[in-house]
Amino acid sequence: MLSDRKLYFKLTGIGLLTSSVLLMGYYVPRENFTLEMGSFALGWAGLWFFTKENKEDSFLLGLFLRISLFISIPILSDDYFRFLWDGYLTTEGINPFDFKPNELDSTLTNNHFTKKLFDGMNSPNYFSIYPPVNQWVFYLAALTKSTFGGVLVLRSVIIGFEIGTYFIMKNICDRYNINNNKLSWFWLNPLVIIELTGNLHAEGILLFFLLSGLFSLSKLQDFKGGLLLSLSFCSKLFSLMFLPILLLKAGKYRYLKLILGIIPLFLISFSPFLNLSNADHYIESLIFYFKSFEFNGSIFNVVRWIGFQLKGFDVIYIAGPILSLISGIIILFVSWKYRFKNRKVIFTGLTLMISTYLFLSPIVHPWYIIIPLALGLFTNLRFPLIWSGFVFLSYSCYDTSLPIDFKHSMLFLEYLTVFLFLFLDLKNLFKK
Repeated sequence: MLSDRKLYFKLTGIGLLTSSVLLMGYYVPRENFTLEMGSFALGWAGLWFFTKENKEDSFLLGLFLRISLFISIPILSDDYFRFLWDGYLTTEGINPFDFKPNELDSTLTNNHFTKKLFDGMNSPNYFSIYPPVNQWVFYLAALTKSTFGGVLVLRSVIIGFEIGTYFIMKNICDRYNINNNKLSWFWLNPLVIIELTGNLHAEGILLFFLLSGLFSLSKLQDFKGGLLLSLSFCSKLFSLMFLPILLLKAGKYRYLKLILGIIPLFLISFSPFLNLSNADHYIESLIFYFKSFEFNGSIFNVVRWIGFQLKGFDVIYIAGPILSLISGIIILFVSWKYRFKNRKVIFTGLTLMISTYLFLSPIVHPWYIIIPLALGLFTNLRFPLIWSGFVFLSYSCYDTSLPIDFKHSMLFLEYLTVFLFLFLDLKNLFKK
């Protein structure tokens, strides 16, 4: 029998988490920051109550919360319109990397489905940037020829990958004698539930392949690990940043099997979509994305402010490449430093690498934080968990009723808190 105190904390946690997820999944618009933060705070309060006294497996509750969103249409993100547009092109035998949506709108928007997709997407003026694993998922979803049907297919796939990720994370915890209770901070995290299952972002797919690959490597299954890592790279290209540390870790006796698993599958995956005639389209979109968009940056925003003071204009075209170069140098340094660490400690290096990339990036969407959150679960680092709680402050940027100074204050509060915990974490690391 549960004690009265434990039962109270458990039921309160379940009630608050459920209320939070349902509110953000079905009712709270992206443009209402006050309701968003209130709903998000409910979720974090629920997470605290549930984990305070409850030491039981949180899997069933997390699964219930995800299933409760199954029929919701994303209201905090409109990216799914582009997902289904790319998938529809593939169903019609059109390569999604060949054309910008606005180059095809007059020929493809002659039915209700494609017109709704074109009118809803936020990226009609640039080529697709989504790698092949995502494109095949988009293809399956678009076969329904229905926005609602496509959303259901996307959500089914993502929930499936999330379930797989949970059990892979559980296996990693067991392998390294990490307390399984830490899984609740990921599996029941409102950010993870809302941004993956709710808003249909593919970081859930990337995480499954990345963590599965790392788990295989920890068991000296290098070729299998290479195959899984290749699929993670084909889910999100930025995960290629992890390749140097993994090759260095493999050493001269293991790296060949790892490479044989990665390169052929990587090339095969891209071959149906990218070729000599459209590769420049993909590169153009990636460059355009990082040079033209700014959202929730930290160090970049400081550099941009300095640029305005010195130059009088936005220096994104100059600062973006320079910060990317600095990020690359730091990532290579971390790769070298952690190359001979044991298999558990390597997660610290991986977390610091992806975090460096995000700290120096002009674009840090909330769902990006799910990657360092998952990797950081296997370390003593606290700042990724803190970041997953404070990153939702960035949604203030979508509320047009808020003054610009208030939005800047929210970003300042977010990164002040994150960098404080980062400083404390690094201080502890340097003591060892």
